[in-house]
Amino acid sequence: MYWIGGSPCAGKSSIAALLAARHGLVHFECDAGADRRLAKMARSRPPAFAELTELGTCERLARPPRWQALREVGFYREQFDFLLEEIPSAPRVLVEGADLLPELLRRIDVPMERAIWVVPTPDFQLSHYRRREWVAPYLKDCAHPARAFANWMRRDILFAEHVRQRAAELGGTVIVVDGSRSVKEIAGMVGDHFRLPPA
Repeated sequence: MYWIGGSPCAGKSSIAALLAARHGLVHFECDAGADRRLAKMARSRPPAFAELTELGTCERLARPPRWQALREVGFYREQFDFLLEEIPSAPRVLVEGADLLPELLRRIDVPMERAIWVVPTPDFQLSHYRRREWVAPYLKDCAHPARAFANWMRRDILFAEHVRQRAAELGGTVIVVDGSRSVKEIAGMVGDHFRLPPA
């Protein structure tokens, strides 16, 4: 089993899809089961989940970015056991998603050579989010869309910092995406890290 974590807008899904096709891996996307996990968590309402789900999008993005980042980390910790239940037991599975915090993979004894984290630089993140057509509709009901966007970007930057720091503390490998390398090049780096054999 292989694990690709990181923060949003780093190209994790594209990298995982390329590697899965190239090496015959089962690609498990953590985002795909998010609604099922939310339904399960709603029964017990753990703290970070409760705080985040009680707020609408605009209310959440109006909160200080550090508050948002801490709750996001807390949410991923709360839902991790539910996520593990969904991962297929097939051989050669590639699990991918921001959910895979370094400290969570260490908790289940994932070897660091089987895990990697991909994060964007702040400039790369901002430039790509600004080009996404769905961002404006997502923020259209906010009283201050520009401020909500700035808070959102700062939240994700803080989340990326958390990932980089925890991975460094645990001896993990992080690839920083700045736009100077193609997705294919980065996928090759990840494949080399995993020492993936030919398909």
